[in-house]
Amino acid sequence: MGNIAKSYYEILELSSNANQDTIERMFRYLATKHHPDTGGDKETFSYLVKAFEALRDPVSRAAYDAQLHQEHQASAALVEHAKQAGPDTIDRHEMLCLFYARRRQNEDNPAVGVVTIERTMNLPPEVLKFHLWYFREKGWIKRAENGGLEITAEGVDRVEAHEIAMINTNLRSEAQNSLLPVPISMPNTEPMTTPIVS
Repeated sequence: MGNIAKSYYEILELSSNANQDTIERMFRYLATKHHPDTGGDKETFSYLVKAFEALRDPVSRAAYDAQLHQEHQASAALVEHAKQAGPDTIDRHEMLCLFYARRRQNEDNPAVGVVTIERTMNLPPEVLKFHLWYFREKGWIKRAENGGLEITAEGVDRVEAHEIAMINTNLRSEAQNSLLPVPISMPNTEPMTTPIVS
């Protein structure tokens, strides 16, 4: 479909299960309405013709339907990946903390190999590559002389800023909780069984 934002069915204002007669009838109606000779838009008319040519022949229509199906599947997969933004943020923080810990523990050899990161984080390769790309773009990690990856000063600042933000959030939460009224326990009020003597 290339640069056409709408599907051919949308261009012809059709359902994807429209029969051949309906396709031809809608094309004639829209072609008359949008023909450049009657003041219509030339580009719109061109798209109408292209859509009609693709859908009027059963063979080309089947090929187009298969392509459309693939594009819908790709879009659904993209939407599913988009939902991972929240978990990705957590994974990235944990991964950056891994680089941070390695730098603190071993100043002489602060680099971490990709295999070690894969084993520790247990992430799919494409997700791991995405996170590492992000870190490099932000300047939070760099390639070490031995080929591994190590955290930069900016990466250290990022980890510590996150930890400080978490501490501040927890302190605010504790302060708000301390302002809540303390629940008062009521005395035990069991029904009286002893008769009152007057």
